[in-house]
Amino acid sequence: MLTKKNKRMVRKMKKYIKTFPLTEKEIDQMIEDITGMAEEAQERNENFETVLGKSVHEFCDDLIYSVGGIRAPGGRKLIRGTSIYFQLLGLWGIVGCLINVCFLAGERVHTLWMLAIAIGIWYLGHYGEANCNNTEKTKQLTAGIVIYMGVNLLMYCNEIIIAIDNGKAFLKTSDFPILIIGIIVNFGPAMLYLVGARRNRPAGEQIKVENR
Repeated sequence: MLTKKNKRMVRKMKKYIKTFPLTEKEIDQMIEDITGMAEEAQERNENFETVLGKSVHEFCDDLIYSVGGIRAPGGRKLIRGTSIYFQLLGLWGIVGCLINVCFLAGERVHTLWMLAIAIGIWYLGHYGEANCNNTEKTKQLTAGIVIYMGVNLLMYCNEIIIAIDNGKAFLKTSDFPILIIGIIVNFGPAMLYLVGARRNRPAGEQIKVENR
């Protein structure tokens, strides 16, 4: 009988393994092997995590490759990292908007619009982190980041049009470097997120593309 801690680990590993295009028979066999390892570790009074010798996901990746010949999509870590970034960026925007509305008497319509965008950025990050291990959500992840980039592109096009109208005067103001920083801050991580989503396709889809 497994301890509660080891049961949680086995459930976590099963959930991760099921994100790969494997047959039920292959999944059941791997879970049976993992459960057997956990039981043996308990009998020897050893820590199951120590017995694995690596992180849960890394161990599962090796096991999946040995059984099904499938490599973990390379974009998972990339999506997770950029998703955390977007969550922090969204929270920063939400807090800033709330402070502006509640304490600084800012222009409410514009602030509420920016608040909605900040919430959208946070949700983009939250959804990405929650589903970076799920190859079935790749299309949704891609659609989300494309929409984000589209909205940002429209906003920056508007800013660039204003800059062109103002000519050299705009280049001398503090708004210009802020515009450049904003483009880097928003589009840099977004491109990495998009690359991660592209790499996070199911192994079968990647093989089809490579064979074309």
